[in-house]
Order: sequence, then C-alpha cells, then structure tokens
Amino acid sequence: MSLLRRRTFDFRTKDGRRGLVRVAHPRDARAAIDSVNITARERPRTLTVVPEELWDVRAWRRYRLDWGPTGVWLVAEVDGVYAGMLDVRRSLRAGERHRIEFGITVATAFRGLGVGRALMEAMEVWAEEVGVTKLTLYVFASNERAQALYRSMGYEVEGRLRRHVRFPDGEEIDNLVMAKDLSGRP
Repeated sequence: MSLLRRRTFDFRTKDGRRGLVRVAHPRDARAAIDSVNITARERPRTLTVVPEELWDVRAWRRYRLDWGPTGVWLVAEVDGVYAGMLDVRRSLRAGERHRIEFGITVATAFRGLGVGRALMEAMEVWAEEVGVTKLTLYVFASNERAQALYRSMGYEVEGRLRRHVRFPDGEEIDNLVMAKDLSGRP
C-alpha cells in the first residue's frame, strides 16, 4: 500500500481489483449509511448498531472527521464502488490520548478481499502520525473471521465482556476487547 500526498492509499484486492482508501467525504454519507443498514440486518450479527439507531445523512456529515489529531473517518472503494468504512475518534481525556477505539464495516460483497486490512493499515498510518500508540476495538466473540484478520495484524485479546451487547430482540452477545501496541514495547 502506498501513501500519497493527498492522504489516499492504493491497494489491490485479493482478486486483483484496484482499491483505494481515502478520507471520507460528505458525499459518502448515503453509501455508508446504506451499507451499515444492510450489515446491521445480517445474521449472525457483526455490528452493535441496529437499524433504528442509524444516523441520517445530516448527522453522518456532522460527525465525520477529516484526517487530524482528533480522529479520522476513512472510506474504501474497489473499482470506484464504496466497499467499507473505518471511523476513529480520539479521546479528549489526557490520560487516554495515547489510545483509540475504532469501528470498521466492510460491505458484504467486499469481504474477504483485503478491504478491512487496507482500511486498518491506513488507520495505523494516521495513528503513528498523531502519536497514538494503542489501538483498541471490540469484536463479537462469535465473529471468528474478523478476529482472524485482527490477529493477523498483530492484535491480541485483552479481555472478554460477557453479555456486553443486548439487542432489542433480547439476543445477548459477548464482546472481545482486542488491542495492538504501536509503541514498540512488549
């Protein structure tokens, strides 16, 4: 993956298509919301969000962050088609400025092609640039595919939160806390 001056990252999917990770633009709102809406309805569940909680376009645009010290929202495209998003917002608390939590969603048609990895690699460039040394995420204990990706990128399980998510239909799911240390310390 190459970093270009305008904060774009080129990659190739596993099936050879051209991919691009870039900072999310306001015009990405509808595609991102639609993709999350589809993913939120999938079973088994991979997202905490339920369709009733989805932002509208105006809210999405208001909370979107450009590449900067407080966070970034990234979008992946494959052959010019929206393929996924990663969002990260840094804590304002002094004792937590070294770490972030992020969320990632890859559109169903683009899973298993390297889109998630490309988004996370671009996010790591941002993290190193702004001085973040610990990357943290939550992943459903049942989402083995995502866990395999995170492990392959150096993330380790730091804990299990039992029945951490309860959906309106009563389903409860454990979350794993996974993290990666960028500080170079063991």
